[in-house]
Amino acid sequence: MNSIGNFSRRDVIKLMTVAGAAMCRPVALLADVVSGKNSNPGGVGEPLIVHPRLFYNAASLARLREILMTEAETDAALKRRGEELLAAPLIPQSVAMQGEGQHANYGQPGNQMSDMGITLGLLYQLTGDKRYADKLRQALLYYASYVRWTGQSFERRDPPWSSELDTAKFSFGYATGYDALYSFLSEADRKIISEAMVRLSVMPILDDWVLPGRRIHSFDSMGHNWWGVCVAGAGLCAVALLGDDARAQGWIDAMDAGFEQWFNYRGNVLQNRVATFERSGPSYEGVNYTKYGLTEYLHYRLAWQNTFPDRAAANLEPLQHVARFFLYTIYPTSNGSLAVNFNDSSLEVDATETMLLLIACGFNSPEARRYLELVHSRSQGKGTLISLLRQSPTPSVLSDAPKSVIYPEMGWAVMRSSWEKDATLLAMKSGYTWNHAHADAGSFILFKDGSPLIVDSGTCLYDRREYHEYYCQSPAHNVILFDGAGQPPDDIATGCKFSGHMQSLIDGLGLRYVCADATGPMTRWFSRNYRHWFWSGDVILIVDDVTGHTAGQMDWLLHFDGSYKENPDGSVHLKNGRAEAIVKMLCPPATIREGAGLADHDPDKQAPYLIFSAASPLQSRQFITAVCLNPDVVPKFEILEQQSYLGLRLQTPDSVEELYLDLRAIRGPNTIDMQPREWVTDAYLMHIKRANAEGQPVQRFFVSDGSYLRYKGRSMFESLSKLTACWAPGEPLEVYSDNTSASIQIAAEAPPRNVKWNNRVVASRYDDQSKLVSLHV
Repeated sequence: MNSIGNFSRRDVIKLMTVAGAAMCRPVALLADVVSGKNSNPGGVGEPLIVHPRLFYNAASLARLREILMTEAETDAALKRRGEELLAAPLIPQSVAMQGEGQHANYGQPGNQMSDMGITLGLLYQLTGDKRYADKLRQALLYYASYVRWTGQSFERRDPPWSSELDTAKFSFGYATGYDALYSFLSEADRKIISEAMVRLSVMPILDDWVLPGRRIHSFDSMGHNWWGVCVAGAGLCAVALLGDDARAQGWIDAMDAGFEQWFNYRGNVLQNRVATFERSGPSYEGVNYTKYGLTEYLHYRLAWQNTFPDRAAANLEPLQHVARFFLYTIYPTSNGSLAVNFNDSSLEVDATETMLLLIACGFNSPEARRYLELVHSRSQGKGTLISLLRQSPTPSVLSDAPKSVIYPEMGWAVMRSSWEKDATLLAMKSGYTWNHAHADAGSFILFKDGSPLIVDSGTCLYDRREYHEYYCQSPAHNVILFDGAGQPPDDIATGCKFSGHMQSLIDGLGLRYVCADATGPMTRWFSRNYRHWFWSGDVILIVDDVTGHTAGQMDWLLHFDGSYKENPDGSVHLKNGRAEAIVKMLCPPATIREGAGLADHDPDKQAPYLIFSAASPLQSRQFITAVCLNPDVVPKFEILEQQSYLGLRLQTPDSVEELYLDLRAIRGPNTIDMQPREWVTDAYLMHIKRANAEGQPVQRFFVSDGSYLRYKGRSMFESLSKLTACWAPGEPLEVYSDNTSASIQIAAEAPPRNVKWNNRVVASRYDDQSKLVSLHV
């Protein structure tokens, strides 16, 4: 994360977004800033053909000068960055063509041009200092002499590519630089620069990604972040050239139509592809690449909205909800924040720029505001930028964000003990594998007391062999291996034919539960591969139900950060800073050994992980593992096993809890009940909680995939459709469930005055004879 002393391109964009967001009609962050006047009024929908216009105009520049006069540190950092860019040598194309990997070294000049276009252009507009304009003009003319803005290896592909991610970096710098220096440049300069934009950015990208008769890519082949990033780069150039090139409007229209299809792409069966975006916002590629693709698109969208102030931008559903995803995947700590880092991501991902762009484009959600409050507890430097944002009128900040969330299409779920700093966060993943999405169906991570404790192995530079050989593969994740093997290694290249799934999220009455079906990605080994996380109080129970096609050795993997110590009772004490937990495999008996992993973003450093190995090879296994969040008060555990069920009794000073897994349901597909003591149920999982005293009534019930629960012949729960539900008898009667049944019956001694189902008050009907409350939604 950059400090204020290392001002980046993103910092400049954030600063301009604060001062210039009012250029967009949907939102006015700064009440005293007004949009620029259209120099060629021709009715509603006419573009604003003035310069600068993409990210700032005369009014927002005036406001920005006022802000910088009161923010001396920010002003100094911006100018310091300007001086660094003034002194920076330009990079010959011969240097750009060096370097390993598909991009060679084109990222270096691409980043420099991108940084110069936005930073030097803004400084020239703010100060009138011609040194900034001269250097930016020099760079624009210099990089116009390049033969390509694309790594040369792409020319050797079949068919050849003419554009890639680095092309978009050049494009951003040229669009913003051309916009900023328009009146400074001579007509001859503008001709050279605009022709370079068309020759090296707009046409290569349109020909590769958009235009009929020329296009080589589809959403099915490259529809993830690459499509959005590349096309957004060309889009910025086209918007900057509007009024100078008669073709620009046609290019913009074609790209706009493409973006609507990109956000709505639903996948491809034959190509093993899934939808790029959930309707609820995120991309299956995870936090980092959702941020990357959306941020580059939002650069284009903001410039488009500033250029067409009287037109309505496309209504793209994921943009309405994606701020929630970034909020739900952030972990606030006393020292800043961390991010859920499944896939090719990192713990330090900061989506502040994305949030500010969403707000500037009119998606001013309470979730975005809450995210900005949480993420900027990390750095005093970037806190300065947030202080600028808070000078604007502030809409409501989301105060009651749910503590648990599920994204069923991409196969993610997140649970947390609270939204306080240094709380406990459990994140789980069982989804799609391809490209940036790793072979990790059924994996999970745990943050506690401000630190990562149970971790994802992370990633490394993509041109390192370890990236494909280790980080992307199953052994790098917290999954179960069969005879040492996980998902097929080529899933990363070809796409996983059968994705994993997350389902049945419950969060209520002190209980959190979710189920992963990780069978599909491991179907070459398993006919069943189900993992359940059951979090009650200070204990997280992980129940695995695995059946192989043949007998084999099943190894349960646990990657951790910090250190560990084996205890005499077979448990493991994990510790990372203040974060501690006890992990104990309760069933079956297991041996523990170390595996040799690699450190996150550091393949030259080894990172050991733990392997819990079942005592003998079997075809069917059920694992029960406890993660005890309070090492000072570890519950007493007792395995309860009969022919029809595998159970666990968990006793603390305050309560006794029992969890049962129906073994008969595993062995046969029919509705078969289990009978633990005086209970009868057809549920796959059943749980009850009582106070820790003899003869105390049940305080909380839970069933997973059940249609009835009966005690001594009396119905406690009935539903014609099997569902997962948790409820507490009493007043009010509270029920939490998944959405697999719209009508259920719950036992009650008397008609309850209030009934809540998933936190909503619902009507109910009480039957005096059966003593059942009927609920319907």
